[in-house]
Amino acid sequence: MTKNNFLKGFSASPEEIIARYSRSKALYQEGDNLMWNTMRSVKRPLNLARNTTVLPVWIKESECFWYERAFKEGREYRLVDAKKSRNECAFDHNLLALELKIASGEIVNAHNLPISEVKISMNPLIVGFAAFDKRWTFKGGKVKELINGFDEVKESVFGVLPSNSITSPDGQKSVFTRDYNLWVRDVKSGIERQLTQDGEEFYDYAASGSSWGYSLILDLQVRWSPDSKRLFTVQKDRREVKDLSIMQYVPKDGSIRPKVDRYRIAFPGDKHVEEYRILAIDVESCQAQEAEYRRVPTTRNSAGFFQVDLGWWGKDSRKAYFIDVDRYYKFARLVEFDTSTGNTRILFEEQSDTRVSLFLNGDALPNFLPLPETNELIWYSERSGWAHFYLYDLTNGELKSTVTSGEWVARDLVRFDETRREIFITTSGRVKGRDPYYRDLVRINIDSGKITTLVSSNHEYITITPREITGLFSGNMAANGVSPSGDYAVVTRSKSDEAPVSLLIDRNGNNIMEVEKADLTGLPKNWRWPEAVKMTAADGKTDIYGVIYRPRNFDPRKSYPVIDHGFNVADMPFAPKGSFTNAIGFGSFYYDPFALAELGFIVVQIDGRGTPYRSKAFMDETYGWANSSNMLSDHVAGIKELGKRYPYMDIDRVGITTATGGAGGILGLLEHPDFYKVGVQDTLPDSRMWGSTMWGDMYEGRTPTPNQHPEEMVEKLKGKLLIMHNMLDMATPVAATFRLVHALQLAGKDFDLIVEPKPNNFRGLSPYQIRRAWDHMVRYLQGNEPPYEYKLDK
Repeated sequence: MTKNNFLKGFSASPEEIIARYSRSKALYQEGDNLMWNTMRSVKRPLNLARNTTVLPVWIKESECFWYERAFKEGREYRLVDAKKSRNECAFDHNLLALELKIASGEIVNAHNLPISEVKISMNPLIVGFAAFDKRWTFKGGKVKELINGFDEVKESVFGVLPSNSITSPDGQKSVFTRDYNLWVRDVKSGIERQLTQDGEEFYDYAASGSSWGYSLILDLQVRWSPDSKRLFTVQKDRREVKDLSIMQYVPKDGSIRPKVDRYRIAFPGDKHVEEYRILAIDVESCQAQEAEYRRVPTTRNSAGFFQVDLGWWGKDSRKAYFIDVDRYYKFARLVEFDTSTGNTRILFEEQSDTRVSLFLNGDALPNFLPLPETNELIWYSERSGWAHFYLYDLTNGELKSTVTSGEWVARDLVRFDETRREIFITTSGRVKGRDPYYRDLVRINIDSGKITTLVSSNHEYITITPREITGLFSGNMAANGVSPSGDYAVVTRSKSDEAPVSLLIDRNGNNIMEVEKADLTGLPKNWRWPEAVKMTAADGKTDIYGVIYRPRNFDPRKSYPVIDHGFNVADMPFAPKGSFTNAIGFGSFYYDPFALAELGFIVVQIDGRGTPYRSKAFMDETYGWANSSNMLSDHVAGIKELGKRYPYMDIDRVGITTATGGAGGILGLLEHPDFYKVGVQDTLPDSRMWGSTMWGDMYEGRTPTPNQHPEEMVEKLKGKLLIMHNMLDMATPVAATFRLVHALQLAGKDFDLIVEPKPNNFRGLSPYQIRRAWDHMVRYLQGNEPPYEYKLDK
């Protein structure tokens, strides 16, 4: 195709271009609302698809759970009785609204109750909730405000309040922090005593890890011994970690003078990183006993040391245990800690030439489970080349049984049934010929390894677990797919091209009832589902998988430019396996490719080598250079293969854009300059400047593989490049983008640059940046002129 023909592209009238942008805008904003609902406590209405995943919260000492059902104009709370196969309103919404209005003096809509942090107990029915910056209970048809969070139902509904204190098992004492130190309060008398004296700003007790320079989880990182006499805790040390300065050129407070924010973030290669001092404290004597062991570096998503089970008490109240992961992930150790003497003993150690992984992906929580009652540990390991579970005896550190094995992946550990000694887990890749990413649900005896499959078909099955980061961000950490008894489970079945259905099943996989079927009445007319596709990687032998999106008015007789929509990082795969909230990241990016397709493109998402959920060898293909993750050579090979399969894909007009993940937008143009003609690079990461606990050390090790960074390859640039970044991004410093800009200027290369001085939502891109990215693709891949000053809503 000649240059002139290339510029003409997929031509359209100005009126048609505006219509395309309008359709794209509606999809983008739905995705933005979904992102906010996933990542933030603020809820925005979803208009296109509702009830796409059920988050069951099981009620103690019952076989009942509650969940939220959404409507176009509101929501309601549903109660499911698994034994009776009954699904009904959890409580009288009209009565609660009336009583809350009377008690609070505020306007309350019964069809969209302004409540959050909901807790429900039964016999009698008590609903605890937060509303209007207060806490309330609904009991016996009356709403009552909880003064300071205390009343007769505090324990059964809310647990211990507030969240920055933890009450001892005997209920007599409460531990909390003040001025970076630990304090203890007598519950009855209210008398307080200071337990530690040396806490300070960057050397604070019971603090969570700070992967981005601040703590994501603020809950107290301390655990009481079973006998209520000792505390097991950490002291986070950042005193020698270097500052990362972020300049506010447009200050958040509206002032004129620029301001500097400083974050303590270690980069790969820095001598000092954030570390934990491990210790125990005798509450009566205030005597601290430090573990005779090295300082433990904080590693990815150890945001809450005890919340993710990196430390726990033994049953005898003397021994405690903790997991030490090397800064470079070369080893992971289980350490026994005698809290009376300080003596430590390494019970066992896992090593790897690349990296030891205790979790499913870079955004997941560690996937192992301590069993203090039997002094055992269910361990997660890729030692066989595939991710599996192992059972260890903590009295001697010996392996008791291999719980799972085979050339497939053990995925989420959903629940442990202590009585039956069974774990409920999801697996993928067990059935040959099926998409290896599709999850099923099984239960396994941890002693015999016997597997009972509960649900499995050519679908993605989501079984909610609070250990997943998706569960963390969904705002309901109490949700779990399997009942406490292990007799029932709630699963959501879908595919990228199929509507979700949530089912209640029993422990043998029998279908009890359909809990919810997704409400898709809001989807636009002629909604076009994506197509799941299988291709061959650049090595000519490895199967890779992806998804194709087409515009709603797709016509196979026409030729369409192609956009490679990538997430080129080793953290996680990107192509959705389930639909809507059942896609990766709880559906955070599900609508993005639909919006791009509506502009008149064929959009492709591909999971290349160097991403999780396959074999360890598949993941390690890109070890040593993080920017090569999700190999672009695989993308090129896959798109060329699809071009032969679908002639309407014009592979002479291929663009690439990132979705706030990886350097694919720029590397596509530099590594494959004759294939990718247009690129959008946002939030350029540079592993040399990525927080050491987050990325570089994990995926590149102590000595990264020598490779060229984008700034060293700018002479190869041929295509049309748009670069975007946000100035206040401490996770991905704008310095990486400025280094690239400087190199491009020295090389005399033309490019477009958008740098925003103010923060925006968690998505990473502002509406303005999204629109400019669309404009860039429309102008240079299609040869069409975008609508003048077309705006997306904030």
